[in-house]
Amino acid sequence: MKKFINICINFILICVLLFSGYKIFTKLQEYRKADTVYNDIRDKANETDDKSIELSKINPDYRAWIKVENTNIDYPVVQSEDNEYYLTHDFNKNYLASGSIFMDYRNDFENDKSILIYGHHMRNKTMFGEVLNFKKEEFFKENNLITIEYKGKTYTYEVFSTFVADLSKDNLKVSFDDDEDYQDYIDYLKDRSLFDSDIEVNSNDKIITLYTCSYEFEGARTLAHAKLISVK
Repeated sequence: MKKFINICINFILICVLLFSGYKIFTKLQEYRKADTVYNDIRDKANETDDKSIELSKINPDYRAWIKVENTNIDYPVVQSEDNEYYLTHDFNKNYLASGSIFMDYRNDFENDKSILIYGHHMRNKTMFGEVLNFKKEEFFKENNLITIEYKGKTYTYEVFSTFVADLSKDNLKVSFDDDEDYQDYIDYLKDRSLFDSDIEVNSNDKIITLYTCSYEFEGARTLAHAKLISVK
């Protein structure tokens, strides 16, 4: 009987190990697939001075290109008719667990004062995995520039706030009743920040928010907010 029990235990352990190995293998395959897709897109983007023309031919949902200094964040930004599709689809509109970097479906990049940009927090630090770096004070202070290329122009932003939000409670806005409503929102973002910033932000400024999953608690999201400082 004891021998039978030992055999059963060993069998279960082998099954657990095999399943764990399979999960690790499939996850690594997903990472490799995502790397291949986005490296190919980067190569195509680097072949032209105006990314918007070439990349819009591949995917009409292309809106911009985002980079965050001293991170792996270097991706095309797409926009769909909802905030669900690009959670699970790559730039070529094929299924991909890591999805795409995408703009809120409600946003108009040229006219809105508050732009929301979403991306998955991948364990291998791709996509928006390194947005979490802003939760480290040294990084927040020293690596706070974000650039977005849009229709041949480069928009540069400076990060002024970062915090962990609760998906069920915190309401991120893209439209406002008036300047006072917008200023209240800006003040809220600054008050919630994990670290103080000397960057002044008012209702005349445009801001972007980088938004990704976090794991401090269920429904946690790490946010980084940045003010537009130049367009060239």
